[in-house]
Amino acid sequence: MSNKKVFEGNRAAWNQASKYHQQARKDSLLKGFENPDFTTFNSDYDNVVVNKLKQINFEGKIIAQMQCQNGRELLSLMKFGAKEAIGFDISDIAVSEAEQLAKAAKQNAKFVRTNILEIDDKYNDYFDFIYISEGALQWFPDLHNYFAVLSRLLKKGGQILISEIHPFVYLFNNGFDFEKQQLDKLTSYFKKGPYHYATGMDYVGGIEYESDECFWFMHKISDIISAILQADIEIREFDEYNLGNAADETVKLLNGFPLSYIIIGRKK
Repeated sequence: MSNKKVFEGNRAAWNQASKYHQQARKDSLLKGFENPDFTTFNSDYDNVVVNKLKQINFEGKIIAQMQCQNGRELLSLMKFGAKEAIGFDISDIAVSEAEQLAKAAKQNAKFVRTNILEIDDKYNDYFDFIYISEGALQWFPDLHNYFAVLSRLLKKGGQILISEIHPFVYLFNNGFDFEKQQLDKLTSYFKKGPYHYATGMDYVGGIEYESDECFWFMHKISDIISAILQADIEIREFDEYNLGNAADETVKLLNGFPLSYIIIGRKK
């Protein structure tokens, strides 16, 4: 399967999903960001992320978020003191909403509609910090290409913080039902895919719909770490948690298992 088909499919699917997200949220984010103290970091897991972010000096720094969706997290990150922020996302609809939220928040943030692998060279060695949040890495068939892009975007000594869904959770993302114990529905940890979210990606309102064809990929923890290291990014911290922001009923039953992880790295 060609990368062109993968990314064109994912662009269409995320445009479709973004409409459902907007219907569920209505104007809550727009009204929220009119308040200077508003943040979207407000869950138990977000508190873990925020404590990590507080260890990083953002004053006067230029920051970015990969797959920023509607920009809500990046705009919340700006409150740590960064002077400029740029969000990148493949969805036209999400980026349009992000621009509206940035105006409401009166933040020095802009948003670029692009495939992450095609980010313009004008951003090379531009960023002091890059943020990657939950559900981002699964959309790329080759993480070596992905982290090579991040490495060229970072200044020397620049940092990344990855706050991601643990690959263990993806074992249950192809229709597995705990009550029925459908072991044949488990996703192989060692089979990359691609896979498809047939019933949609409305993680906000929880509405199921027939999704446009999209493609996600399983990445082992070892794949993720290897890709980071080979991009000349040294790993400073790696922690796993049984907390996460996913609301899926299956995930709620996985108490005691890894649901998320945080990696903090630094470009050599």
